[in-house]
Parts: sequence; structure tokens; C-alpha cells
Amino acid sequence: MARVRLNETGDLPEESRWLFERLEAQGPILNIFRALSHSPVALRRFMKFGSYFLGEGKLDPKLRELAILRAGYLCRSPYEFSQHVSLGRRAGLSDSQIRGVAEPSVALFAPREMAVLAYAGELTAESRVSDATYGAVAAFLNDEEIVELTMVTGFYNMVSRTLNALQVDIDAPAVKDLAEVGVEL
Repeated sequence: MARVRLNETGDLPEESRWLFERLEAQGPILNIFRALSHSPVALRRFMKFGSYFLGEGKLDPKLRELAILRAGYLCRSPYEFSQHVSLGRRAGLSDSQIRGVAEPSVALFAPREMAVLAYAGELTAESRVSDATYGAVAAFLNDEEIVELTMVTGFYNMVSRTLNALQVDIDAPAVKDLAEVGVEL
């Protein structure tokens, strides 16, 4: 159970309700937004930053999702990981690959994918990236893409840790996705 109330539209200050009204037009409001809405200004900026990565970023969506899933897994964030199962599938990841984010192997991933998983893994677990790992991604990503990979990984570390601290409940569709891939966090 979430440690903060999962707000409804009426719980927000009048000047911030448009955030939820806009989200409601697209479907149910995700619990992450309901929890973070206790700080409406921060939520608005959070949504804008996250939307850039998901909709406007230069990084290949499949590589982006691998980095996000790896960060979510290593942060032991069931909410974050589960939300990106469907996004990973849409980006072209198989369920075997999504499961494989836990223990990446060359049997499941191409060399570029392994390099991204190593990069996101080192940055998440050790707060830095070795020269060898940096060199592996620099062999196929340009500077803009490397910066974006770094920022995506850092952003989703923050998101994962926030969700964990607030114990935000997983949304129903994502519970199903998590069960389908069989990943334990």
C-alpha cells in the first residue's frame, strides 16, 4: 500500500487539476502520477522530462527500454520494471529478453544491447561506468546518444527509488505484464 495518498483530480489544487484532466482524457491516471501529485509543480516538470525520453529522444527505443528495465530491475522496483514491460514489447523486446535483463547473456542480446545493459547496470549499481564499458557504447553511439543513455539511466534510477520509497502500488495492467514475464523483484 502506498505511503502517500493516491490523489484524485479533486485532491489537487485548482490551478493544477488540468494535469489530471489531460491524463484522464488518455485513460486511467497511473498511480505514479497520483502519488507524485502531492508536489504538483515537481510532477509537471517530471512529466515533461520523462516525456522527452519516451517521445522525443534520439536513443533507439529498444536500447532505451533495455536501459530502463535494467535500472528498474537493479533498483528492485517492481512498479518501474512492470510499467516498462509493455513499452519494451512495443520497442521490439521479446519476453525472454525482458526476463534476461536480470542476467544479460549473449544468447539473448546482440553486442550493442549487451553494451547498453552493461552501461546501465554499472551506472545503477556502482554510480559510474568503467572505461571499457564506455568504450563499448562509444563504438556505436554518438556523444548525444551517450549523454541521453546516461540521463535515461539516471532518471529512471531516481524514478525507481522514488517509487520504492513511497511504495507506490503497481497499476493493474502492469501487474498482469509482470506476471506474464515472470520476473521477481
